[in-house]
Amino acid sequence: MKRFLSAFLISFYLIFNTIGLKCAFSQSNIYAQGIYTLSDFNTSKTSTFTIQNVSRTEHMYLFVFDENLGVVELLRLPPNSPKVDTVPINPDYTILLIGKGELYLTPINA
Repeated sequence: MKRFLSAFLISFYLIFNTIGLKCAFSQSNIYAQGIYTLSDFNTSKTSTFTIQNVSRTEHMYLFVFDENLGVVELLRLPPNSPKVDTVPINPDYTILLIGKGELYLTPINA
C-alpha cells in the first residue's frame, strides 16, 4: 500500500507540475532595457511596430537610430501607456530602450 501511495503521489505531482510549463522556443514580445536590432524582434524587413509600456510604476524611453546614429524617433512612455505606433524601422536601424520598466513590442506588418 505504501508503494502504491508513493507512486500515485509522484505521478500526481508530475502530471500537474507540467501543465503550466512554456515551450522552450516560445518568443516573448516583452523587452527590457537594452540595445536591439530588427533581427532581435524576429523580423528582417522594414516594419512598423506597436509598443506599449506594460510597467505599472516605471517610465520607458525608446530611441530609434539610423545607420549614421541619427535619431529617427524618440518616445517617452509613461507607466501603463496606451499602444503607440512607431515609424517604419529599417533592418540597419538600432533600437535603444532605457528605463527600469518593460515594453510590449509587436510588429504591425510582419
